[in-house]
Amino acid sequence: MRRNRIIWACLWVLSCVAISIKGGAVTYGAFAVLTLIPIVSFLYLMGVYALFHLYQELEQRFVSVGTPVLYRFVLVNEYPLQFAGIRVRYFSSFSSITDLDDETEYELSPGARIEKETKLICRYRGEYKVGIKEIEIQDFFRLFKIRYKNKECIRAVVKPQLVKIDRLGGIDLSDAVKRQGRDRSERDILSRSYVPGDDRRYINWSQTARTGQLMTRDLTGAEHQEIAIITDGLRYSDDDMVYLPAENKVLEVVLALAYHYARNGISAAEYHIGQGMERIAVEDTRRFEEFYDVVSEIRFSELETHQRLYDAVMSRREIFDSAMVFFVTSSWDAVTDALLKQLEVNGPDVVVCYITDNEDSRPDLSDHRSCGLVIVSPYAPLTKEPGS
Repeated sequence: MRRNRIIWACLWVLSCVAISIKGGAVTYGAFAVLTLIPIVSFLYLMGVYALFHLYQELEQRFVSVGTPVLYRFVLVNEYPLQFAGIRVRYFSSFSSITDLDDETEYELSPGARIEKETKLICRYRGEYKVGIKEIEIQDFFRLFKIRYKNKECIRAVVKPQLVKIDRLGGIDLSDAVKRQGRDRSERDILSRSYVPGDDRRYINWSQTARTGQLMTRDLTGAEHQEIAIITDGLRYSDDDMVYLPAENKVLEVVLALAYHYARNGISAAEYHIGQGMERIAVEDTRRFEEFYDVVSEIRFSELETHQRLYDAVMSRREIFDSAMVFFVTSSWDAVTDALLKQLEVNGPDVVVCYITDNEDSRPDLSDHRSCGLVIVSPYAPLTKEPGS
């Protein structure tokens, strides 16, 4: 385009020189034509802008992260005017379109239509615009270009991806619960008479020696085998390029944890702030779809402060009776540190699932005796092991 403008400018200057030196019908005609070219080109662009039609549709408005969904768009020319040099630009920050690119140039003869059908993939949970973002048109002489925003964008409602995992970071999820259950049993001091069929590993030999009869530990800790998952709903940034990937990964981790335990017959309960401190429980996979739908609708907000989360957790004492607590968050401050200490003091072991792609921002847990830390990148697959 820049080259064409230079060529036109040079020709126009030469025509002016020719008029001043020689004159005549030919030179004046050439001057008039060269002068009219940019005017006609600009009017042509205005005509294309006013008459050009574009239609696009998504197979379904509600989609899941990473799941290809049918996408199609149609370019239509219903008028007796040749449309040349049309390009479409796609939203690319949060979604991608397969087999099409921004550099393809379309031409439409009068009455023609071009239809493209492909797949669209959304990367993050949330509600945002997908498909064609901008339209670019050029004139025949490639002197001018107009780029304008598509007025009829598609908004997709994207649900988080459900990932099947048995490990999160360096933690084997099943072993972590078994290990914690054994630790709780060792701390229980109540014993009862041994009954045939009891697990011989839990025989209390000191009590047996004192009473003269076989005693076994009363595994009171085994009564609280529910896994608690606390979801931090704080939106800590106004930039959707920052908060969308982080919030998507928070919910992806929550769902993956709950799905793991549901598959293994271990009850799990998710806690998040809604009207109050809301609890969603799942015991097995039979009703997991309901659990998934509710978790997918969790809203993040700058109003869901860590102080509010702290107060809400402290009001739900059943969290402290859980076999284990997972705290899934993408931001850290003194209040979250205080919450972690309260959880430790009251019994359960805690695993902090911290969503970040910056190792320098990881929280310092050196003062916590029974807390594990898992760093999860908002951009990497959940099944990817750290450092791989």
